[in-house]
Amino acid sequence: MRRGQFVLTLAIHACPRALVAQIDTLLASLSVTLSWHEQNLVSDNLAADISFKLTEDEAAELASQIYAIGTIYFEMSQRFGRSGVLFMGVPGLGVYRGELNESGSIMLSEDRINQIVDKSAGNHREFMRLLRVSLGQSWDDIIEPFRGAKFSNNVVLLTKAG
Repeated sequence: MRRGQFVLTLAIHACPRALVAQIDTLLASLSVTLSWHEQNLVSDNLAADISFKLTEDEAAELASQIYAIGTIYFEMSQRFGRSGVLFMGVPGLGVYRGELNESGSIMLSEDRINQIVDKSAGNHREFMRLLRVSLGQSWDDIIEPFRGAKFSNNVVLLTKAG
């Protein structure tokens, strides 16, 4: 094991069948092999979960590379003792990165909180919007049904009606 490597848990919640080979090639370069399985929320998509070790920088790079491949819903978490980091990738939203405390909650720095307060300029609605963005709530809202579908066949992916 190279120095500074930590356990990374990667969950690919939905990957179009046409992109599976690209993900496999990317992970093979890290000596990682996925075992794909059907998932029932997005048609013609597969899912996979795996844990392996990477450095912090390698994990960030991997999140960017997976997102760049295409329409893949994924999340990665990595723990460094009592803290950690969470990456969530959602097509159209980009990659969210959040710092985790020992209980797995997303932490915001004092600087980030001050930025939210300053940018909202006393507007409560804007403050709440910026807070939700900083906590990755939009990413979490989209990924949550995929998490639930692992444990129940009764989960349905709802989309906004236009």
